[in-house]
Amino acid sequence: MKIQYRVHNSVTISQFFPVKAGVFQSECKKFELLLGTSKDSKLGTVLSPKLIWRESTRPEVGFSVDHLELELTDVPEGNGFDLFQHGYQSWSISRKVESTDVDRSPLLSFLHYSQENVYSKNEAKVGKFISEYLTLLYNKENQNGVLYAPLEAGEFGTKFEITFGKEGNVTSVKVIYDIHCLPDLRPNAKLNISKIKILFFKGTPETKLLKYFEELGKKEGPNNLPKKVPTGWCSWYYYYTGIDQKTILDNLTKVRELNLPFEFFQIDDGYQKEIGDWLIPNDKFPGGMRILADEIKRVGLKPGIWLAPFLVRKKSEFFRKYPEAILKDQNGKPVPALYNPLWGRGYTYALDITHPTALAYIEKVFTTLVKEWGYPYLKLDFLYAGLLPGDVYDKTLSPQARYQNALKLIRKIVGKNTFLLGCGAPMLPSIGFFDGMRISCDVAPFWNPEKIRIFLKDRNALCTKKALINDITRSSMHRHLWLNDPDCLLVRKKKNKMNEAQTKLMASVMAVSGGMLLVSDDLTKLETDRLDLLKKAFQLNRECQAYTPIPIGIFENEFPLALYNPGGYLGIWNPTEEEKTVRFSLPPGVKTKAPFLDFWTGTRVDLHPVDGGFETTLPAFGSVVVSV
Repeated sequence: MKIQYRVHNSVTISQFFPVKAGVFQSECKKFELLLGTSKDSKLGTVLSPKLIWRESTRPEVGFSVDHLELELTDVPEGNGFDLFQHGYQSWSISRKVESTDVDRSPLLSFLHYSQENVYSKNEAKVGKFISEYLTLLYNKENQNGVLYAPLEAGEFGTKFEITFGKEGNVTSVKVIYDIHCLPDLRPNAKLNISKIKILFFKGTPETKLLKYFEELGKKEGPNNLPKKVPTGWCSWYYYYTGIDQKTILDNLTKVRELNLPFEFFQIDDGYQKEIGDWLIPNDKFPGGMRILADEIKRVGLKPGIWLAPFLVRKKSEFFRKYPEAILKDQNGKPVPALYNPLWGRGYTYALDITHPTALAYIEKVFTTLVKEWGYPYLKLDFLYAGLLPGDVYDKTLSPQARYQNALKLIRKIVGKNTFLLGCGAPMLPSIGFFDGMRISCDVAPFWNPEKIRIFLKDRNALCTKKALINDITRSSMHRHLWLNDPDCLLVRKKKNKMNEAQTKLMASVMAVSGGMLLVSDDLTKLETDRLDLLKKAFQLNRECQAYTPIPIGIFENEFPLALYNPGGYLGIWNPTEEEKTVRFSLPPGVKTKAPFLDFWTGTRVDLHPVDGGFETTLPAFGSVVVSV
């Protein structure tokens, strides 16, 4: 166990040594660590850490704490364990990895800090992994497992470092708290750090994950989630930044002509003059954004709008007028937050969301969007930028705390009746602030990652396959932490490299997941058969949206092959390029009734009982949804 701190750029790592049971002192004599443990029949073992500043005076100027690392003694015995590795934010991949895999971040730094935790340094060594916020260890042969997870969001970031031996034995489990600030270290003051749940279990790992999200949601989550999930249209995945006023109005007209069961109509990126100048529409929107909101309401829909509230570009008026509110490094240079060629050359930067000028601007933007322009649905994107390292105005706040403070301000401004959708957001500290949350990377009009992303070893590379993996592995967050957003459904034929089977598989996963469902096609050009698929997807989604689904087989395949929704539907798929016999077991307590009919076609599906589960043969990228 150790703590890392610094005075300006001089870094010190200080080990903790035991003083008496549950009490440890740092080698530098500055800190004392209390580790309380308790046993609970439902929670398992609960670890309650407290960090105490033991010097008689406050720290000197330039002092800050980087992180605290605790070695856990509750480690499973035996060989053959694999790991469920959870990602840091919306776009970070969350999947099963084998003990012999390598935990490697993307080769380019900007892909790392824009998709993963910038404070996590993956060593790219065989058998050594970092899992953000939570992790599951599981042995498929004997069905023994362990869940490690925080019981609250807390003030500091939480992650786990797991090390395996050559035979799949677990040699080390550490919990690491990202502090990265100067906390209030008064003499003998205790810093409360998130409690850790350690649950040994035998049986189905998916049900343990579901129960954890339920417990966490009761403690931290929202209590006013709507019964209906948002459904509607989004401009992004057909037009990207190439939208204009006519495009928006043409699609709005088509929604009513086609009698589509939509509630929301969302204008995405492309309306603003510059990133950061959210209240200044560009020349393609001569009437302004309030008129569009009024027009959307006139046809009976709720208007939605996209923004990236913590981002800013150098060409923006805000950057030129208020340079003091931009996040900067120790040398006074703006901190890059993103490289996005759709926005022009050069980097996009971040606001210092602890600075009074930045907070005043955030208040002005959200007041205008909701109370003057009339948008009751806001999609907040690239939110990870609020936690990037820099020389912030308020150095007492950890990255996680400053992010949560900004979200508290936003929620206070917009009120409880405004639907807030998070995206590109760190997951744990976002709980309780958002009504909806993107749980995956961006979908795309293609199935597999682009070749350049594979070359760069970008495990989070946007594509429909990667998005659907997260939509399944994180599906049990739905209705416990927020309403899940699996990203937009694409059903069109044109401007779409996915074949019909891949498109139907996408619709199957998204509909059975019960999460938000927005389509992102040009409705004026949508083919008749694809329109039929779209309408059926919304019908299936309506029957599934009130329930929390359970993924099946998260330790069997990287892309789990089935998803059960307690609304009475079971989705089964083959996400490979060849015919495959899919085998799976249903969650405990789920009973089935034959015959099994496919929701999409009405034809009979042959599900054969085998080894306490079922199997069926599906063609390449085949998918079925049956009533159970």
